[in-house]
This record gives sequence, structure tokens and C-alpha cells, in this order.
Amino acid sequence: MSDDALNNISVGEIVNCTVEQLMPYGAFVKILPSGRKGMIHISELSYNFVKNISDVISVQDKVKAKIVKIDEKGRIDLSIKQAIERPAPAPRPQPKKILQNQNQNQNASDEVDSFEKKMAAFMKTSEAKITDLNARNSARSGHGRRSNGNNNNNNYSRDRNNNNIDRDN
Repeated sequence: MSDDALNNISVGEIVNCTVEQLMPYGAFVKILPSGRKGMIHISELSYNFVKNISDVISVQDKVKAKIVKIDEKGRIDLSIKQAIERPAPAPRPQPKKILQNQNQNQNASDEVDSFEKKMAAFMKTSEAKITDLNARNSARSGHGRRSNGNNNNNNYSRDRNNNNIDRDN
């Protein structure tokens, strides 16, 4: 093979390649017709996520790839992804309706009335719950304070075990 054929590749060129070796991080290829070696990184194999290279490409596969970089040591980085046109994104699935109305032909005012009724019922139950909670909290906070059965008013400080420690006076 002549030196012209070996050196006649440039960045941006789309070339035919043969896959020679698969590694966890990419595929080593032989660029045709020059015979030079290059590497296609795993992230440059497909527009989709690639977990396992062998799911996308196999040894001896013929692929078209774009030369994206030739470094100062002469190593060639290629990309299959950049050699093909990006596929159109798949259409997003429409969200499922959680609640479906029995009558699908309701007009907008019926829907607003339905919302207003639901909101009024929610507010009513919320206010009842808040009132009940406030009543329980006020009963605990001292309006009906319970004693511990010891009504004599001595001035002793007590520790956790209810032992007299010292006198305040």
C-alpha cells in the first residue's frame, strides 16, 4: 500500500471501517482502504444509551464512521453517531387521564362547577379537621391542666426519679 493511501485521511471525512476488536470502552476498527487503525468510543456508537458494546456492534462488522480527531501521536478517533443523521425523537406518550368523566361531552362550565364543588367540599373538611386539631391542642396546653396528684405546694426541685434535690428558699 502506498504512503498516499495511508496519509490520505482527514478529520471530518466519512470512511468505511471493519471492526477488529471490542473493548468495554469502545471498538477498534481498521479504516479501509488505508489499513490504519482507529477507535470508536462507546459514546460514539449510537444516539441511544449503550450499556454493552456487543449489543450494538460485532467483530468483523463493516461500518461507516466519521473521523472526528487525529491526535499528535497519530491516533484516530471515529464516530458512527456523527456519520449518520440523528433519528427523529420518538413521540411522547400522552398522559393517561386519572379521572375520566362519565359524560365526555360536558361543556366547560360543567367542569368549572365540578371543580368548584370539589374545592368547596375540600375546604369544608379541611376546616373541620383544623377546628378539631385546635380543640385538642388547646385542651393539652393548659385550659384543663392536670395535676400529678400531689397538691401540696412545696418548694423542692425534683430530678427525673422524683427525688427531692434541694430547696428553692
